[in-house]
Amino acid sequence: MCGIALCYSSKNLETDKNTKNIIDSIKHRGPDNQSFTNFQNLSLGSCRLSIFDLSDKGNMPMKDNSGRYTIIYNGEIYNFTSLKKQFNLNTRTNTDTEVLLELYSLKKEKCLDYLNGIFAFVIYDSKENSLFCARDHLGVKPFYYLRNKDYFVISSEIKALCKIFKNDFNINNIKSYLSSSFYDFGEFTFYQDINQLQPGHYIKFFLQNNNFQIRRYWDLRKTTNQDLQKKSQNELVEQAYSLIENSFKIQSRADVKIGINVSSGIDSKLMLYFLNNINSGQGDVSANSYYFDEEQFNEKKDLEKISNKLNWKVNFYEIKSEDIINNFDEIFIGQDGPFPGIPTMAKSILIKKAYGPDQKVILEAQGGDDIAGGYRYIFGLYINDLLKQKSFLKIFSEIAKFKNIENITYSNLFLLIKNSISTLYTGGLSADGSKNINQDIFTNEFLNIKLTENEFSKEIISIKSDLNKIIYRDIFYTKLQRILKSCDRSSMAYSKELRVPILDKNVVEFFYNLDSSKIINNGNLRYLYRMLFQKKFNENGFEKKKYISDPQIKWLKSDLFDWAYSVMSDKQTYNDGIYNTKKLLALFEKFRDNDKIQNSNLFWQAICLKKMLKNSKADKYI
Repeated sequence: MCGIALCYSSKNLETDKNTKNIIDSIKHRGPDNQSFTNFQNLSLGSCRLSIFDLSDKGNMPMKDNSGRYTIIYNGEIYNFTSLKKQFNLNTRTNTDTEVLLELYSLKKEKCLDYLNGIFAFVIYDSKENSLFCARDHLGVKPFYYLRNKDYFVISSEIKALCKIFKNDFNINNIKSYLSSSFYDFGEFTFYQDINQLQPGHYIKFFLQNNNFQIRRYWDLRKTTNQDLQKKSQNELVEQAYSLIENSFKIQSRADVKIGINVSSGIDSKLMLYFLNNINSGQGDVSANSYYFDEEQFNEKKDLEKISNKLNWKVNFYEIKSEDIINNFDEIFIGQDGPFPGIPTMAKSILIKKAYGPDQKVILEAQGGDDIAGGYRYIFGLYINDLLKQKSFLKIFSEIAKFKNIENITYSNLFLLIKNSISTLYTGGLSADGSKNINQDIFTNEFLNIKLTENEFSKEIISIKSDLNKIIYRDIFYTKLQRILKSCDRSSMAYSKELRVPILDKNVVEFFYNLDSSKIINNGNLRYLYRMLFQKKFNENGFEKKKYISDPQIKWLKSDLFDWAYSVMSDKQTYNDGIYNTKKLLALFEKFRDNDKIQNSNLFWQAICLKKMLKNSKADKYI
């Protein structure tokens, strides 16, 4: 796990200096070594976090045996040892970096077909004077770039590019964020000239003739598995178990100590059970968790029950409201801009406190809700599919059971279904299905900006099932992408690699190709996923999901109110061109005083955007 940087200039404009400046800005990603290789008009740099083969032989930029290819690489190829044997690759090191490099030398862009891992890398071919750049299937690892007719620049983080190149805000993306809550997805970012390589894509750039191509190498929509439709439920549970177990096995490998971030949720419990079986106990795995010392949010006792049952020791760290105030600025800078909320801050604080310098790898159980259908708002799309199939008895049965399980009134349930269907393309719903948009707090100038079509609209329209549409959307364009970004920045800010075993591409393909009745059944979300937990580990997989597991709403109404008010009312950003700040603050006061208002998303967005504007030293967004 590392940071990468590249500067190419057709006019040889300080490429080595700019590359060094980028690495200096992101050296927290790789404190073990910083190295550079320079060619004519081209400079490559890397800051390394040593995970496999801790010797200097694993440093980058690294050349292949022939000397033709040079690689800079951020990530882990989990199956690198089997690839080395499969292709009889001759390597001088025991790193996955060299296996990837030699596999590219052998297979060129087809090497991506064999990789199981998380990665963002660049390989320079000195013979054909070209660059090959690729990002992993789900977008776990970041890849940002700037390109015009004179230069091509790459960095693992946006902040490094902003320090070197002047960038205006991308107001279209900012409006999309505020009107839909979608962000950190697709090609575009919050900055006009900074793009990101999308998950499952690669770049081939021929420097001599400026031939620049971006292509997709993995498309979840086109992965098919007809055999899944023929299998019984028990067979599917066994297959899911095998796939997830294998993912935990290969992602538990490292030449350094590993730890896990754990909570009382089903994903974390699943991780504990799998690791307990794989390791025959806890072994030297460090288990860490944060908690809030308030009854309605405190999951410590629930986690202690499962950890005591398995005889695991979990280290607990309390997160207090003052921690949010004291750490916000540091974490905001580390996150490269707006981020989901207090859970991201709690994770960052946990990693900072819990992990020593010898613990470089963290496993975290992210993605179960996204790939297996765990968000309440997807239920409406499932019902819409049943309507198209005219499965009316099934509709009545599912609605009645869902109502009882989720403890929701019929009026609120039908509103949830209506909102879910109507916001498939536009967004604006929280995980529990409540709306988080208020047009009154924006300036007329901002409201008059015409949004371009969402990047994902054309992609999901070809998907037949509405349920699959929203799952695909969530994986690549909404929730999962911002979660993955927050995970990467939270860990790499403190020089830790964070792995997400549930998001193994084989596991993702399996769940995406399941029949909808295995995603939602008898009113239960994440049906097969929960059945796996119940059947394989003899635990109740059908406990009601907690949609509010942190005190963000409560604290913004109380302990954090004055702090948040001061951020949103700052004189420097009061007339930012986006917010009618007077109305925003009035709504915030109403939010504090009205117990019925239980959605804090738009206020967290305002805090983040006001901070982004202030940190940029710009006068206004528009």
